[in-house]
Amino acid sequence: MNTTDTTQAVQLQMVDAREVLIDANIRTNTKIDRPFVASIKRHGVIIPVLAHPAEDGRVWIEDGQRRILAAVEAERHEVPAYIVPEGDTEAMRIVRQLIANEHRAELDESERVAAWRQLELDGMSVTAIARAVGEKPKRVKAGLAVAASEAATKEVTEHQVTLDQALVIAEFEDDPDTAERLRDTAQHSPSQFEHQAQRARDMREERAAIEELIAHYTEQGYQQIDWPHWEDRTTLPFRDLTQKDGTAITEENYLGGDGHRYAIREAWNGIEVGHFVTDWRKWGLKKRKADGSVNMPWTEEQKQERRTLIANNKAWKSAETVRREWLRTFLSRKATPKGAQQFIAASVIDGRGRLTSSIGEHHRLALDLLGLPDYSWSKTHPILAHTQKQPGRTMTALLAVTIAAHEEATGTHTWRNPSEDMADYFTALAEWGYSLSDVENLVLGIEPPVEDTPEHADDPETAGTEDTGTEEASDDEADTDADADADPEGEVEEPAQAEPEAQDEEPSENEDTAEAQDADCEAEAEAEAVTV
Repeated sequence: MNTTDTTQAVQLQMVDAREVLIDANIRTNTKIDRPFVASIKRHGVIIPVLAHPAEDGRVWIEDGQRRILAAVEAERHEVPAYIVPEGDTEAMRIVRQLIANEHRAELDESERVAAWRQLELDGMSVTAIARAVGEKPKRVKAGLAVAASEAATKEVTEHQVTLDQALVIAEFEDDPDTAERLRDTAQHSPSQFEHQAQRARDMREERAAIEELIAHYTEQGYQQIDWPHWEDRTTLPFRDLTQKDGTAITEENYLGGDGHRYAIREAWNGIEVGHFVTDWRKWGLKKRKADGSVNMPWTEEQKQERRTLIANNKAWKSAETVRREWLRTFLSRKATPKGAQQFIAASVIDGRGRLTSSIGEHHRLALDLLGLPDYSWSKTHPILAHTQKQPGRTMTALLAVTIAAHEEATGTHTWRNPSEDMADYFTALAEWGYSLSDVENLVLGIEPPVEDTPEHADDPETAGTEDTGTEEASDDEADTDADADADPEGEVEEPAQAEPEAQDEEPSENEDTAEAQDADCEAEAEAEAVTV
């Protein structure tokens, strides 16, 4: 047996990559990437391949076929090779190839970056390093930036993030919570990393801007408060207030004034600064009305308009009682009047009144006008049962339904803003024998004689309580004036300008019906009247 140490027979020599023979190899993917070829072209093959002699004087490449192929493509044909004696079995050759590939670990990012840093210290530029190692300059630049940052290097070493991600996370070294969120995104949702990073930068800039504003206002001696809730009636924004004489409160004339406070918040459109006055009544200021107009003493014309409003609202409610009582008698007749069928047709086809709403309410008012019991879910509708028992009353029942729909749509707003369908309705009532009152005639455009308006009964200057000694409404009662649009139950909807806290989404306009807006107009008017 030959006991000679075969390692002594290994020779290192240069071989021509074009002349070698490539042995069977466990690698089936021999695609050569461009950076690898570029590196070979620049530096040649540095790590020797493993080969053994062939019979014709050439060598068989056992390990290193990719280096050989890249050398041929790069035209760097001289390749170093370890020549080992042939004599291994095929099995041993495969074992050696497996060992050579399985245990060949790549450099990790931190090791690679450290090497680039050393090359930079040796005087090589980013471009030179990139060319030498076959990397893109942008990546080398990022790697050098990581190497210069202890925080970024730690991110690469401990959390296995990319170089670019490490640099971003290092930006938030002083913000552990944000850094952790970015780290988690990099590891679990890398496609969202840039978005998360930009949001973090924007939030940081916004906080910095807020701190700068606070420092500025503090230097001016202004006092900060939390943004007031919209229900806070004692702290209002400048835009909702005026001086006693009606002069607007603005930043130009009231910053630093009595009760002035400022507040800052993050809104949908950026940073919002608000200027407010706390305890504004205490400083003799006035609150604007709901329409934004200045709360000033009434003119004689306004007072007269208010007297008329109060009188007509009261008259309308009285007329409604009379009219509906007349309708109950009218609908008890055996036959319908002339024009009833056309009135019914117009109501059904055009949806006049609120026919759809009446259906939804199961024709509650129609039942009352017809003297029928309330509707019960467990029974046939009383109106339908009524017509089944008395078919001759079918047309009267239909008339009652359409009349009730119109009645449900009436209210104190009807005389103030009469519509065409309401004018048609009251015209029909008059033709059927109903005597319209003065306030109902207003729906038809017929004005009552001036002398019919009471002179003092509803006078804003004398109504309600004892004289306050001033023509100007008190601040509390001015609030009542601002809340002119009340619902029928008497719950006042907050006016928009009484809400110092602007929402990210604009509030919708009051969707109350005209009836709801006017139902408590009398109460509101009398509240104003008391204060004059």
